[in-house]
Amino acid sequence: MAADPTRTADFVYVRLHGDAELYVGGYTDDSLDDWARWIEAQDCDAYVYFDNDVKVRAPLDAQALAERLGVSP
Repeated sequence: MAADPTRTADFVYVRLHGDAELYVGGYTDDSLDDWARWIEAQDCDAYVYFDNDVKVRAPLDAQALAERLGVSP
């Protein structure tokens, strides 16, 4: 997970390009758990874009993160 940036709006926008290697693979359960905790800690709307699509993992990772957050993708 990247360093915690300074928030400049009343929402966060996150682009996720891959867990271990950019654009190549999916996210681990532990990594998605970390992202879910980080998003919940922001206490605002979050827009998350998965762009780790070389192996077509982006939709599955988006669904898995949405489930952790209790929202629909």
